[in-house]
Amino acid sequence: MPSYLARTGLAIFSMLLAIALLTERPAEGRALVAGSSTIDLPALHEVAVARIALASVSVTVPAVEEAPVAAVVAAPKLAAPPAIVPAPAPNDAIVLASWYGPGFYGNRTACGQTYTPEILGVAHLTLPCGTRVTLTYGAQSIVVAVIDRGPYVAGRTLDLSNATRLALGCTDLCTLRMQVGQ
Repeated sequence: MPSYLARTGLAIFSMLLAIALLTERPAEGRALVAGSSTIDLPALHEVAVARIALASVSVTVPAVEEAPVAAVVAAPKLAAPPAIVPAPAPNDAIVLASWYGPGFYGNRTACGQTYTPEILGVAHLTLPCGTRVTLTYGAQSIVVAVIDRGPYVAGRTLDLSNATRLALGCTDLCTLRMQVGQ
């Protein structure tokens, strides 16, 4: 800390000394002898004053007019980023399905129906409500509609209703064939 203060004080002192020397008008004929060179102080003073004048001209910044508030408000808005559109479901695919039930009974589905243990249908993330899908598991096959959104577990394509799961004979997770629009 003391060295910082000393350096700062020295810098301020040097600047004040330079200003005092530059603003004082030297007497005619005064010269400074440094080694074997002689410096004409009046000529040096004129050069220093000219440099200060040039520096003051180049340092001044013209005032900037402020934009009116209406112009700022009316500025064009940035375009929204493009929406991420999920890839369409394939018409015929082998998918991993789970089922959902007891905790959701009595709730409204995303398609507006009341979810019950007896309802036939599937939940899919992107297929429109009411889209008919044919599901095949082993020898069992059933045509049901999309009635809800889901599943929200990575790697799964469908959530089966309890009645759909029982009709196909699936366990908790099953790999089945899904045909859209059949």
